Amino acid sequence: IEDCLPPLEDSPSKRFSPSKRKQYYINKAIRNSDLIPRAKGRKSLQRLENTRYLMTLLERDECGSDEGELSHPATPSIFTEACSNETYVEIWNDFMNRSGEEQERVLLYLEEEARKKHRRKLPVKNEDKWKEGDPVRGSWHFVPPTCPVDARRVEGRAARGTCSNPVPTSPSFERLLLHALCQYMDLVSASSDIEGKRQMKVSNKHRVFLPPERLLSDYLGQMS
Repeated sequence: IEDCLPPLEDSPSKRFSPSKRKQYYINKAIRNSDLIPRAKGRKSLQRLENTRYLMTLLERDECGSDEGELSHPATPSIFTEACSNETYVEIWNDFMNRSGEEQERVLLYLEEEARKKHRRKLPVKNEDKWKEGDPVRGSWHFVPPTCPVDARRVEGRAARGTCSNPVPTSPSFERLLLHALCQYMDLVSASSDIEGKRQMKVSNKHRVFLPPERLLSDYLGQMS
């Protein structure tokens, strides 16, 4: 039967393998018959068009594999692996059996995930590096910017000078502010437990203490 098949209509002079010619006429008969359901509606027509496009990809892949038998075996394409992998086939069947709205939501989710991965791979711009190195932003990255009053009170204690003896600080949030202010003012702060109380020691590593011109509390007041 395969030897009696006529040559392909597109290129009668070119010789094709028997398996390729057989598959060509089988697919042609399926397309011209009633085996493919006549879809109704815009979304159904779109799904039918997608199915036909996948059949075209499968035909191209099979034609390429037949030609590879005559020369060198080609590496299986991604589409071939997807069709032969049981896990991929199960996922694909589950996707095709869903409604058009669900398919659109899945595609939008995959596109958003791809954009997130692309943004994570992008190199950091110089502007972003400058923002990360900004002493104001760097010192207060872990402190809420809604506390200018508490910050000014703790800032005044640190700006008046340093002390060699530790001073007790009761609230944990106040210790957090003091650590951040010392970092901003280029001071050294250390906390320890003495007699059951959490105390902090602030010291200056330079000969002269020069507070910054712009207080951090003013910056927080503008941000709040």
